[in-house]
Amino acid sequence: MQPSQEVRQKLVTVIGNLICRCIEDARKIPYVLGQEQVVEMLVGNPAFFAELVRDEHRDRTEFSSDRLTAKLDAVAELGQLEALDAFDLSFSGRIATDADLDPVLNLINQLTRIFTVYTGNTVTIFEKEFQLFMEKLRQSLLQSGMVLQATDLTDDDMAGLEKNAEGYLYAGQFLQAFLFDRLLHADVITRELVRLPSPAHTLTRQFLSSALRDASLRPSLVTFILRVCYVSQGTWQDLLDMLVLLADREPDLCPKSMLIDKIEQDGVFCCNLLCESFANLTKWPSVERRAAIENKIEGWKNKSQAS
Repeated sequence: MQPSQEVRQKLVTVIGNLICRCIEDARKIPYVLGQEQVVEMLVGNPAFFAELVRDEHRDRTEFSSDRLTAKLDAVAELGQLEALDAFDLSFSGRIATDADLDPVLNLINQLTRIFTVYTGNTVTIFEKEFQLFMEKLRQSLLQSGMVLQATDLTDDDMAGLEKNAEGYLYAGQFLQAFLFDRLLHADVITRELVRLPSPAHTLTRQFLSSALRDASLRPSLVTFILRVCYVSQGTWQDLLDMLVLLADREPDLCPKSMLIDKIEQDGVFCCNLLCESFANLTKWPSVERRAAIENKIEGWKNKSQAS
């Protein structure tokens, strides 16, 4: 027997709140400071040094005079990958050779490390917290003489979950919004608690459509998707697959010309897409680059439609 609408709504609220809490809790990534950093901090910012020492003792972590653990705010460091705005990645900018790309690639490597740790931490924290919730739920049901059964969520239930994450979306926090959907489809949820009514990443598709309809969000969303493809080392490339299909099916949301413009302006993505060096692509006429980008988009669209 399936639970009532009221019970489902409470379950949806718990799941949504738990996902959002874990997305925030995973922000703080501990890292060990080197001896020189510790000495510099002790001299330059003794109050912060004392705070870190208190944290060490509070967390019962190992403490010594030359090793100290600080916490990096991953979301503050990642943002929506805007740090790359400091560089002109177009083919008409200051970057003329592959060697000129070194500072950009160094930043991308740094962002990739933080992205990998943050998303991995979020999944780990969520799985742990969700398992604790499940154990409490089982015990509560057993005391009432009931057995835990998988619950079929409806489209209305999914709309309720969407409201938990859309605050991220409309604040331009795409990383958190799309991470929400990934956690929602985690095995730890779908294995025994709920059955979702639609294929994976349905919320992501809805978020893409909603954000693209907002003229103020559209450019930054497309830029984020291109950048997250290479910062995530391809693990979030599904966002681009969905974007390309939307550009084909609903050109008013994402005109193909705008997508090509954005790709041509991002030299790193363009190099990966066309499998060419930056130095070589700077020598191509813009019309040739754009034609090559369009051909790749068509191939990507056909591949996505077939899968």
